[in-house]
Amino acid sequence: MKPRLTEQQLRKFYRLLSVKMIDFDCGQLCAPKNKGIPLCCENDYVVPILFHEEFKWHRKNSTFWKRMPPKNKTIRKFIDESASYYVFSQCPGPQNCRRTKRSMNCMTFPLEPYVNRDGEIDGLMYVNGTNSTCPLIGKPKKIFNPLYIANSIKVWKELFNAYPEEKETYMDESRKRERQAKRKKKKLRIF
Repeated sequence: MKPRLTEQQLRKFYRLLSVKMIDFDCGQLCAPKNKGIPLCCENDYVVPILFHEEFKWHRKNSTFWKRMPPKNKTIRKFIDESASYYVFSQCPGPQNCRRTKRSMNCMTFPLEPYVNRDGEIDGLMYVNGTNSTCPLIGKPKKIFNPLYIANSIKVWKELFNAYPEEKETYMDESRKRERQAKRKKKKLRIF
């Protein structure tokens, strides 16, 4: 597989995403309800996805990330049906987490790009879920660091250049989310 991302790009992405998303540890909101583990760090609940080059880059520098063994038929099916440039992984968990080792997927959760019909990123929106998935979902825009939002959009734009298929996926998701909001007679929140 020919690399689509360079180490220089990955270092840049990680630098841009190293800005704090919010001014508090959001894991403190949901961890008490989940045996002390933040919901987004629950390896039995969430399977982190890394881009192939990202996984390789991390493995070159540490053993923080390991390939996720398919634990059941549902996970195996999900892996089999996903893009070949993803590596489904697991980390040592929140007790050993270091921000510099988190995946881009971890550093951008619970936000994802909103892509308009012209293929441009208009901003970020919450991932499809509820605040039982993540306590940040539904919170007002003012709690998010504007520099983080701007940096995240820069990263997504560059990722879309390397992975046009991702852009298509998020365009489809953005249309789906528009339809859901329209059915509920709500406005889609874009940051």
